[in-house]
Amino acid sequence: MAIDKGKYIGKFIDEGIENIKVVESLLFEIKDGVSVDDDLATLLRALHTLKGSSRMLEFKRIEALTHALEGVFVAVREQRIGLTDNALRLALSALDTLKSGLAQVQKTEDDAIDILAFEKELAALASNEEFLVPVSADASHGGAAKGQGGETAPENSPGAPEETTGETVGKKRKKKGGNLVVSNRALEELGERSVEKAEAGETESQLAKREKRQDAKSESIRISLTKIDDIIKSIASLQSLEIASKTISMETEAVHELIKVLSRTIKVDKTLNPAIKAQFRKIEQLNGKINSRLRNYSIDVGNHTRNAYDSVISLRMLPLSTILEAYPRYVFEMSAELGKKVQLIIEGSENEIDKNIIEILSDVFLHMIRNSLDHGIESPKDRIAAGKDETGQLAIRCARESGNMKITISDDGSGINLEAIRAKAVEQGFVTADAARSMGEDDLTGFIFQSGFTTSRSINSISGRGVGMDAVRASIEQLKGSILVESLPGKGTVFTILVPLSIASLMGFPIVCGDMKFIIPANFVDTILLINQEDIITVVDRPGIKFENRIIKLYYLNQILHLKNEGDQNTKKAIFVVIIHAYDDVIALVIDSISSMRSVILKSMPGFMESIPVFSGMVLSEDYEMVPALHIPTVIRMAKHLKTIDMKKRHIEYERMRKSVLVVDDSLPTREIEGEILRAEGYKVDTAADGAEALAAAKNSQYDLICTDLNMPIMDGFLLTENVRKNEALAKIPIIVISSRESEEDQKRAAMLGANRYIIKNSFNNHNLLTAVKDLIGEANG
Repeated sequence: MAIDKGKYIGKFIDEGIENIKVVESLLFEIKDGVSVDDDLATLLRALHTLKGSSRMLEFKRIEALTHALEGVFVAVREQRIGLTDNALRLALSALDTLKSGLAQVQKTEDDAIDILAFEKELAALASNEEFLVPVSADASHGGAAKGQGGETAPENSPGAPEETTGETVGKKRKKKGGNLVVSNRALEELGERSVEKAEAGETESQLAKREKRQDAKSESIRISLTKIDDIIKSIASLQSLEIASKTISMETEAVHELIKVLSRTIKVDKTLNPAIKAQFRKIEQLNGKINSRLRNYSIDVGNHTRNAYDSVISLRMLPLSTILEAYPRYVFEMSAELGKKVQLIIEGSENEIDKNIIEILSDVFLHMIRNSLDHGIESPKDRIAAGKDETGQLAIRCARESGNMKITISDDGSGINLEAIRAKAVEQGFVTADAARSMGEDDLTGFIFQSGFTTSRSINSISGRGVGMDAVRASIEQLKGSILVESLPGKGTVFTILVPLSIASLMGFPIVCGDMKFIIPANFVDTILLINQEDIITVVDRPGIKFENRIIKLYYLNQILHLKNEGDQNTKKAIFVVIIHAYDDVIALVIDSISSMRSVILKSMPGFMESIPVFSGMVLSEDYEMVPALHIPTVIRMAKHLKTIDMKKRHIEYERMRKSVLVVDDSLPTREIEGEILRAEGYKVDTAADGAEALAAAKNSQYDLICTDLNMPIMDGFLLTENVRKNEALAKIPIIVISSRESEEDQKRAAMLGANRYIIKNSFNNHNLLTAVKDLIGEANG
């Protein structure tokens, strides 16, 4: 019986792409002589898997081309041929043709590709005979080369691959449905795979590598990123409920203390009826139990919320290998185009980071690798003249560090020419000649991040246009990270990048300055000090402090943000100072107070505040307030240039723009829950215990929406709705009824009186509440 190909094509393509990636990445390790036997076994296994799957689905051309590639690497394993640069080009070109074959299968369910030339040349290579590199079916990798056993230098180097920016990557993925492929097990339903079993005598390192790759293909599903983001938002609402439960627990503790005081009074009152005393003892015991349960509940809610958040955030995480695996080939082709020899070293690519960060880092890596190849690493002739190996080294090393990802990109090239930077900075009008003469290394290297700055004498297809490193710095700042450059003339350059693991959450210190609250991200904080006024010294043109044998300039956050007169802090005997850093800049920042570090969920800025560079997002405080997180690189830049923002004015504007909701319910816990869901989304919230209180509040304040229960004392929700609609000033305020009354009659009555939405408490959740609210009045700051 013929196999229904259509049923399995999607999984065949997924597995095929994965196996081609494995082969492509291992080619460069084999070429560089790293774990050759292990890598060859894994590479051959990947080719054999693709060949077997192609045979089962009767894709004869893909099967034949894969078989020809297998023959080449069997010859390499048997040491009959070596993997020279020209042989590598032929293998890569054949892999490109396999990719084209998979693309054809996806479009037409037919592998209509021309493989005759490749079969012939691969067979010649496997036999150590003269071969050509045919033009790949993938037009982006053209060119032909002739060699004897792959020994002759190429006649035409392949062109540069298409550059893909982080933005482009994001757009391409969104067009494919915005799905995050957590992992994939392809062709499972085909039954037995044609995969080689582990060979007898397989080494421990071979086994470990094979198991690691199998783990990466474990059971999985495709998950929409939109759904993951929705879950994260729901957990943010859970965080607000955690805060509410802590508040209720504190309130019950206060009640418990009052009861204890009353109980002690009653015990010494000999005139009080013994029965009343007994009742008070029961009340005291019962309240103690309630308080204990609430406290435990609050702790459990907090733990479950954090665990749920960590689990969901992990779904957004991808290994850095997702983007790094493409760069060995890129470096190979670009260095050939430039006439250079470069070995790329990648370490720590298994570390995972947020998908959104990966997409931005993709562009960062591209710019930095391109600059290193073009400007950093010398030609073989120049390297030999300098006493170096003709092959340069470019290394990308990634490691987790204190909740961040530390990425170093280094080369052993010529280093940064500071005098060339000094001259170009003057020539291009960035500074005057006098100012340039007095500049140190840190100031000079900072110019490479300026838009339009370049020391290149020529423009080519790789670099020299004066764009790139400024885009790198902007991308790193967008990720709330930092970048530092160190260079030694003649020895090389090291770029150190620090970015958070996730842009959805951060560890931060809540601070107070003036009458406003902020969050300082912990990854920019060196230390926190409490100093005396006499510890402040004068450093050139401004105050400073001595710390760990260095002098650090002192700045006042309230001056930078225009919060209140700096003199208030000058009168204090002791002041809080936070030493912060970004790039190679370190400053001491004076604030009013600081709290212990905590994990917070970062929300985007309201639309009208997105243009304020000093903020990176908003977080919900334990006081139910939306508090801005400071973008420290911008704070430091503003401090050094004494550029201020009138935050008081901005705060007033923010409060004016926020939409307000009146929540009406006779149950305190219900008011707290509904209120915190709305506050977590950025709405201003007032509460009332009954309709009469709500009506009075509505007449004295301006509300954009009213959420009301029906069953309440004094004035119920029906009467409140009717009174609001009869009042000319209030009549247009939307009303949402949230009630336990489920009858159709009650719902019709509420609608007839003027209610816009009706939510039954039995089915109440944060999603249907927020959906109704946003349908009626839009976003909190819209």
